[in-house]
Amino acid sequence: MSTSDRPSFQTERKRAIGKGSLAKGAEHQLEVTYSSYAMATVVVLFLFCVAPLVGAPYETVVEGLTRPFNFVIMGLFVVSTTYHWRSNIRKVFEDYVPHGFDFAGMIITYLLGWFFCGLGLFALVKILIASMIAG
Repeated sequence: MSTSDRPSFQTERKRAIGKGSLAKGAEHQLEVTYSSYAMATVVVLFLFCVAPLVGAPYETVVEGLTRPFNFVIMGLFVVSTTYHWRSNIRKVFEDYVPHGFDFAGMIITYLLGWFFCGLGLFALVKILIASMIAG
């Protein structure tokens, strides 16, 4: 009698554990939901504090971004958007890219995410230091 002819005594749930969305789908959904709530809050604060600086003269922008609250909001905006993007693009690679290419794609997007996050934070710190030196 082969193993395929034997009756299975496992339940459907037991056979499904570790496969498909049951493995980490709900966990990922909660993670994305919570980061979406946090990001929505940061975006609203960004729109009220930092977005009015768009199109303003350089001195006004530097003065606005060196205020502590605006500086923190801009930093949180850069970090939260990068985190949210990386989390969601990872799922795209896992679900829609053929196996073999998904790992390379995830590595590239992780590196790009950290690069852009670092670039944004570097620009903020550079503005802060330049305004302190100009004093």
